Amino acid sequence: MVMKLLAKTAEDRYQSALGLKADLETCFDQLQGSGKIANFIPGKLDKFGQFLIPQKLYGREAEVAQLLEAFERVVGNSQSKIELMLVSGYSGIGKTSVVNEIHKPIVRQRGYFIAGKFDQFKRNIPYAALIQAFQELMRQLLTENSENIGIWKEKLLEAFGQNGQVIIDVIPEVELIVGKQPAVPTIGSSESPNRFNRLFQKFIQVFTQKEHPLVLFLDDLQWVDSASLKLIQLLMTDADCKYLLMIGADRDNEVNPAHPTIQTIDKIKQSGALVNNIIL
Repeated sequence: MVMKLLAKTAEDRYQSALGLKADLETCFDQLQGSGKIANFIPGKLDKFGQFLIPQKLYGREAEVAQLLEAFERVVGNSQSKIELMLVSGYSGIGKTSVVNEIHKPIVRQRGYFIAGKFDQFKRNIPYAALIQAFQELMRQLLTENSENIGIWKEKLLEAFGQNGQVIIDVIPEVELIVGKQPAVPTIGSSESPNRFNRLFQKFIQVFTQKEHPLVLFLDDLQWVDSASLKLIQLLMTDADCKYLLMIGADRDNEVNPAHPTIQTIDKIKQSGALVNNIIL
């Protein structure tokens, strides 16, 4: 019954509270009558008199396989330990659905899968999607046991040095793991982004390890801000960064060769980094 409640696709779960109540009553009656609960098929008395469109993804097996192959290249024995995979297509064609299909296999291999989405109306907020993704990662880490959280704290503090507050100012959830950090010296407006980018590179390297690779999915790249583009370029061209698969989705009808996203991707390609593209 618990596994039915937790089923990945909605149509495999209970369709009504009454269906769950009926099964609980069956358990209760059996327990009172015989002292034990015999095996039975859960959900037989559930409500099925309604039309439901299944959530299973059809016809995208080849594209999902390409994404999983990219993940295997990043974690496997190939020379490339970092890759950018672009998923392009018109709005509503199913880019996000395709990428979400690889979530479960990645987690099964002890990888972390995090996602952030750029917003048409938040283009003035630097790093918006990256912040969203790493807030999600911090929440994932906080569900681990206290011993593991202690190990993460050690690793993060080693990466931060005395500059942990720089990351906390942008991703406040980090403080829940590392605790209060000392204030950092104020520097010029032109130097501040460089300091943040350098520290963020060290920050992300904590999570991109052979024993726990990282998949970072950034949706709606056509609305990306310039600060995020700069950071993406630095991450994808960083020789010290490994075990990272970055997936970007964009509406290819809304970007052209002059678009900042395309120009940044061209620079990443020129650096020798592995970039692949799936067009839906």
